[in-house]
Amino acid sequence: MSQRVDGKAILELLAKNEQEVAKVYRYLAEDAKFGDMFFEIMAKDEDRHHDVYLNLAKQAEADGGWVVEKDDYDYFRLRLERSLLAKPEELVEKAKKIRDKMDVFELAERIERETVEIVRELQDIVPRFAPKELKLIEQQEKAHLKKVTERIRDNMLNVRGM
Repeated sequence: MSQRVDGKAILELLAKNEQEVAKVYRYLAEDAKFGDMFFEIMAKDEDRHHDVYLNLAKQAEADGGWVVEKDDYDYFRLRLERSLLAKPEELVEKAKKIRDKMDVFELAERIERETVEIVRELQDIVPRFAPKELKLIEQQEKAHLKKVTERIRDNMLNVRGM
């Protein structure tokens, strides 16, 4: 069964997530223990994603919403509600409590992994809506995930003295 949903609200939530993730990465870039331009570069990408999502939200509003399968939308909504990204305003507080560099990378990995999954799921439920823009965001988030995963690997090798 199909239903009409507010695509604008979904995209505005994703934009807010990107904005909060950028704040987390900027905090980590500036923190004396973890300071790393790596996180500032990622924050700039998240800023761009924020802007893309806001522009797409305007487009979704102009379209009058999306017609999606109810089961697909329910799954997407529940998935989003249960993700780390459901309460983006809490991400910076989580980051401030981190004391170990490996924990920093693991938080970033979880953020990026969940973001990739959510973008893919959004593409699945509305495949004809902004396919180029969403695919580009997915590719950039996957590149972030790869970089973070490489940092985790490198950090583990350095700890082990390899």
